[in-house]
Amino acid sequence: ATFEWADGILSTIFKACAESDKPDEKWIMFDGPVDALWIESMNSVMDDNKLLTLINGDRIPLTNSMTLLFEVEDLAVASPATVSR
Repeated sequence: ATFEWADGILSTIFKACAESDKPDEKWIMFDGPVDALWIESMNSVMDDNKLLTLINGDRIPLTNSMTLLFEVEDLAVASPATVSR
């Protein structure tokens, strides 16, 4: 392993939506259990900053044409700050 950064599914989709010139609505749907580690990293996207900050330092904006939808069974491991967003 070279330990070089490689974009995963979310960062690839998020970048494609953010860089798109099409005015169409872009919905990113999260369907599954909430994990405390990844949901907390989504806080900066869901607050006034509207930026996804990756571990490699890249910052991807949540544009006006993008919407995030979370379909979860429960929020047992999410913090109150996350739930309020």
